[in-house]
Amino acid sequence: MNKHAYLIMAHNEFYILEKLILLLDDLRNDIYIHIDSKVKNFNFKYYKKLVKRSNIYFVERKNVRWGHMSQIKCEILLLKESIGRNYRYYHLLSGVDLPIKTQDEIHSFFEENDGYEFIHFCSEEKTNNIKDRVLHYNFMRYHRSNKDIRIISNKLNNIIKKIQYKINYERKWDKNIEIYFGSNWFSITNELVKYILENEEWINVSFKYSSCADEVFLQTLVCNSKFKKNLFMNIFNNDYKSCLREIDFKNGNPYIYRINDFNKLINSENLFARKFDSRIDKEIINEIFNYLLRVEYKQT
Repeated sequence: MNKHAYLIMAHNEFYILEKLILLLDDLRNDIYIHIDSKVKNFNFKYYKKLVKRSNIYFVERKNVRWGHMSQIKCEILLLKESIGRNYRYYHLLSGVDLPIKTQDEIHSFFEENDGYEFIHFCSEEKTNNIKDRVLHYNFMRYHRSNKDIRIISNKLNNIIKKIQYKINYERKWDKNIEIYFGSNWFSITNELVKYILENEEWINVSFKYSSCADEVFLQTLVCNSKFKKNLFMNIFNNDYKSCLREIDFKNGNPYIYRINDFNKLINSENLFARKFDSRIDKEIINEIFNYLLRVEYKQT
């Protein structure tokens, strides 16, 4: 059996996380979850008892900050924890994502498209606009826990960046390595996971003190390697079909799905959707959950 590993990064909205775990619970899947260290009183025992078919593993907790190198380190941690079991595919999800297809449909899709890497890429124009994230140092950003510290650190960081611009200073970067950019959510093969971990030191050195490089490091690593030829979509045009995610940045940052989006989601060619928020619309979460359970029941 070609099992899959689901790697989940969660820090809030645990109502959605529960539904996500239940929908992933399948003999063909194992589930790895990182709960941010800032979360207090998380009931690990309750969530472990949810699964009846999958194995569920909670990895070492880290303080993950948006846009910070800790995002990358968390992804690497999840890959390290899961690589030893040699899964066929590894899917990175957030705790506010949901599948929009049944497990039979998801596994059938990957059997039919075995060997492809499902990674999102933005257009060349968008990529050129974000190279600054990597080429200039960002020392003091994203202290979201304290508003005053955040304001001060962001101002200091902007001053440091202006100095870098003025003296034309950039990070040492191999000019033969082209920078690429896209969404950080992926579905990738065991072979690519091994390659990522083999290049962990390069990732740590190249993207330390960067900004939002969780959307850069994988795309850059893959497109400067032999794995580029294995991409499901070789046209870099912002299409989220490349990573099989239904994500809408035209109507939000990203848009939060509502019950009116139900038909759009279940009729999508993609396999997963983000983003959901139970405080904004719990009905859509329950509707997708119940719909997939009904379809799975009919498929058995």
